Amino acid sequence: MMKEHVQFGRHTIEFELRYAARKTVGIKVNPDTSVEVSAPETLSLDKIHQAVTRKAMWILKQKSYFLGMDTVNNDIIAKSGYSVNYLGRRYKVMVGIGGKNEVSYKGNLFLVTVKNKSYAQEVLEQWLKEKAYQKITEIAKPIIKKFSERYKAPSEIYFQEMPTRWGSCTVKNKLIFNPRLIHTPKRCIEYVVMHELCHIVHKNHSQQFFELLTQLMPDWEKRKEKLDNYK
Repeated sequence: MMKEHVQFGRHTIEFELRYAARKTVGIKVNPDTSVEVSAPETLSLDKIHQAVTRKAMWILKQKSYFLGMDTVNNDIIAKSGYSVNYLGRRYKVMVGIGGKNEVSYKGNLFLVTVKNKSYAQEVLEQWLKEKAYQKITEIAKPIIKKFSERYKAPSEIYFQEMPTRWGSCTVKNKLIFNPRLIHTPKRCIEYVVMHELCHIVHKNHSQQFFELLTQLMPDWEKRKEKLDNYK
């Protein structure tokens, strides 16, 4: 197999290319999100790249299912005039000088008060991280409690920055969430929590997994669609 890639917007799609005795290009996305491409032996590399690019949207959608959603590309810039998402709502950032380092919000403004403006980035990022731990835990607890009425689930959750995932359920059923979920609406956070809880019962994205997810959260597809807007 050969390793190849194509660029689609900000996404780099890497794939393993294999030539075979076939007439058309076949593309497969595996549960581990790896992409395999089978191509006719006589087809040029340029034509293969074109075929993969045409299917790029489909490939990314498949990868998102297996990843449990691509994470938000929501850069935090602590400068007046910039804005940041917080629980799905957009807030303007205002940086001012004061006697202590703190963040408050009023209306549609995030007020970042710092002793020195060079501290603003660190202060805002730390505040958002602390809020993420607090708010996501508050949202997750009742969902986990209800899920536990039918299935065994852990009582604690953990947080970890993840470049390509919103959440994770380990083989030992440890629930891990990306603190950047704090940028998304509550309904989206609830979806990610339920998605990972269902992995306690079904470790892969099988038909049974989606049937369970639909049973426990019938509108999950609408929530997922909303979440996609926060990439």
